[in-house]
Amino acid sequence: MFWLGIILIEYFRLSGSFVLDGMRDYESKRIAGFVWFASGTCLIFIFYEMGVFPEIFAVSTIIMASFVDPIIGEFNKRYGNVYGVFAGLISSIVIYQLIIGVFFYALIGSLVAVLFERPKFKLLDDDLLIQIFPILVMTIFYLSGWGPDLQTSMEAMK
Repeated sequence: MFWLGIILIEYFRLSGSFVLDGMRDYESKRIAGFVWFASGTCLIFIFYEMGVFPEIFAVSTIIMASFVDPIIGEFNKRYGNVYGVFAGLISSIVIYQLIIGVFFYALIGSLVAVLFERPKFKLLDDDLLIQIFPILVMTIFYLSGWGPDLQTSMEAMK
């Protein structure tokens, strides 16, 4: 229901029924970043509920993306792309490490997040990609046994 609400808001925004404050100029005629971000978050929740994504990866990836994407954007604007990538990588590693606690996954997830945040695709937005690809790669490493063991539930971390 949440996602459908987001889609309805976006439909009415794009049809000109109303204007949302804070929209970026380039989003005036295309799907806004909040729709892509909400879509990524909903996909993560769906696959978590299906038992595909470990809870620890789902929670950490959503938190990481919500902080790192704006950090990269601000650093890119103020200091240039190199500093944006570096700031995104460092902040992503810190967030993943604080939540997951296994540096291997913090590094892998962060590298993938920053890698997929950089290119600009016409049909897909980085607000979706910065969530989906890191969690996919970390889950593949975990489920395949190529990555180290970890506590997959947030419950044990209390």
